[in-house]
Amino acid sequence: MRLCTFLLVFVLSFGVVACGKKKQEPVSNPISASPSKVVEPLPDDPEERYRVTYVKAAQSFSRNDLEGALSALDLSDQAKPDQPSNANLRGAIFTRKRDWAKAEEAFRRALKLQPDLPMAQFNLGEVLFLNSKYGDAREKFQIFLNSQPSNDLGIYKIYLCDLLGGNDAKANSFLDSLKPSPNSPIYYFAKAADAFHRGDKEAGTEFVTSAYRIYPPDANSTFADSLVEKGYLSGEQNLAPQAEDKKAKVEELKVLLPPVQKPPVQSKP
Repeated sequence: MRLCTFLLVFVLSFGVVACGKKKQEPVSNPISASPSKVVEPLPDDPEERYRVTYVKAAQSFSRNDLEGALSALDLSDQAKPDQPSNANLRGAIFTRKRDWAKAEEAFRRALKLQPDLPMAQFNLGEVLFLNSKYGDAREKFQIFLNSQPSNDLGIYKIYLCDLLGGNDAKANSFLDSLKPSPNSPIYYFAKAADAFHRGDKEAGTEFVTSAYRIYPPDANSTFADSLVEKGYLSGEQNLAPQAEDKKAKVEELKVLLPPVQKPPVQSKP
């Protein structure tokens, strides 16, 4: 089964690299996995080669070409060793491969190279969470959240660690404090997780369905992935409902939107 879990990978700040650069002579380390395709030469400059190969690794990862991603990442490491972003991406690749030992080793290396790297803290927490090490996972998610206190996904992960780790007091207190928001589906997925955990599959499924009626599919999938990984949802259920179900129910809109205030009736003179 393909790992659904949301992982944080650094790539955007590189943008489109090597744009307008003069092409160098081909080297003996091709990146393309297909011998029938023309292999672009790599730059001679180590910094530029590092950037080019890292972006190719990240692009392969996004296509779920994990072996291609590892090959490109090896070239990136050769060009510029000891980069925390490389170690973080390597950990993400091994997480998708479900090689937990190598994934944890890579994320810990990323944090050794850059202790304040939030994405590596989150990803290490995710590996620990997937292996039911909820106390350790919570610690990593909290460190991530310290740098991004408004990140709803981090808040949700901490809640799941409390819920599944048996910290009922904290989990219930958090759940009682939650209110629906038009900006995030965290309310619905936290409620769903609680229902599934109590064995109420019908209520849990209804909360997930409600979320998909109200919020965009991409916003929901990052929250639903944890429920898939823990066996509460199947991969097929982690999908948006059919078109006729996309509109929010009137009852849900009443919760999410403020009531319409009618103007006072003016008495006739």
